[in-house]
Amino acid sequence: MLNCPTTNIDGVNVPKALIGINSLLGWSHTSSGRDEWIKRHFTIQRIADVFVHCIKMGLFGVLGPVFPKLHEAIKIAQDKTGENMLFISTTFGGKETTAEQAKQAKEIGSPICCIHGGWTDNWQLENNMLVDFNSYLAMIRDAGLIPGVACHNVERLKIVDNGDYDCRVFVTPINKMGFYMNPSRESALEAVKNCKKPVIAIKPLASGRFDEGRPKEWLKWVIDTPGVSSMVIGFMSEEEATEDINALKEIFIN
Repeated sequence: MLNCPTTNIDGVNVPKALIGINSLLGWSHTSSGRDEWIKRHFTIQRIADVFVHCIKMGLFGVLGPVFPKLHEAIKIAQDKTGENMLFISTTFGGKETTAEQAKQAKEIGSPICCIHGGWTDNWQLENNMLVDFNSYLAMIRDAGLIPGVACHNVERLKIVDNGDYDCRVFVTPINKMGFYMNPSRESALEAVKNCKKPVIAIKPLASGRFDEGRPKEWLKWVIDTPGVSSMVIGFMSEEEATEDINALKEIFIN
């Protein structure tokens, strides 16, 4: 079983490896055809089956949106195994639902909720400040959760990190290929290295674009990146989960 080390984020012990959900909910970052197949194939029960397998192998954390299908799959997996999953949530849908989403996240036991990366990347800027951004972080804080910020553009990460914002953790892509690392891999790595807050890396395997047969190398590269506290790995099957979790065992032992 994986004995996953943790990192402390405002009193929450977050595993250094978390389960990603894009490959289970239909956001493949490859094609609309694959997205539609994923949505049709991965029923709530099939998603829960992947989670059950991960829990049995020692991986208990998941990062994903406030999304009923995901919530139900987590509950099924918890009921079946008798183990709790740590759910780090992100907002989803329109900004006008932020307060309600934060409330839902709290109700299902998520201790940390992050502003969605798509929102942050396109947030209105004035005088190099995100307009009214703190009020949305306050909605998360007022619901009793720790606020975080996801982004795919590290220029936004730096604005939040260097400004007076109630953000306690960042979520951003980090991978060897530079996939989704904007405006460049080099600028993203530099920003993460100098970040004052913990950083959870997403897309460590570049949404399936990693070198064939070398997931361990790519995962180790990400977790060894200066500034990275945890990473989120997506699985499309129990077999993929087994391969990557076994790789994590070796990474964390060494």
